[in-house]
Amino acid sequence: MLDVAFVVDSSSKSQGQAAWSQMISFVNLIIDRLTISQSVIRIAFVSYSDRANVEFRFNTYTDSQSTKQGVTNVGYLGTIGSSNLAAAFDALRDQVFVTSAGARSNVPWVAVIITDRSPNIRTQHTASIASQLRAAGIQIIPIGVLGSGQLSTNILNQITYEQTRVTTVNTYSQLTGVAEQVAGWVCNSHLRE
Repeated sequence: MLDVAFVVDSSSKSQGQAAWSQMISFVNLIIDRLTISQSVIRIAFVSYSDRANVEFRFNTYTDSQSTKQGVTNVGYLGTIGSSNLAAAFDALRDQVFVTSAGARSNVPWVAVIITDRSPNIRTQHTASIASQLRAAGIQIIPIGVLGSGQLSTNILNQITYEQTRVTTVNTYSQLTGVAEQVAGWVCNSHLRE
């Protein structure tokens, strides 16, 4: 049993909608490898650019097919130059990993962060809010696309709950090659003591 939130950077990309589509396909590849139901694994989704949008919560979808359709329906924000990961972390803490959103207190909480850009809004708060999330029991697994040259691996290392679970790829198309590994990390998450 797990509650898994996907947090996907929807700020502007050099490859635009095509890059966003590959990020969305990556999320759905991971979901394909999970058992989605109200009693096993629940999924939530947050997109962000200059602000965060909670697209759906843990109590929205109850099976893999409807969850994947919900992911596919998330629109690309494409806000030029703006990446506010701190706002996404605030949304996780205040709107997603809460019982009113379907979060369960007796299961591991995992946040899979997929980004291609270092935060440039509230940058001084990002690592400290990530630390608060980890202290609340949320296991952060960051996935970075480095090809744009706008992402520093330092931020991925600062936000993760475990250094061995930081993954980077050079291009969006390479995300598919790490889907199984990330799904394995998600499935092997345990309640933190």
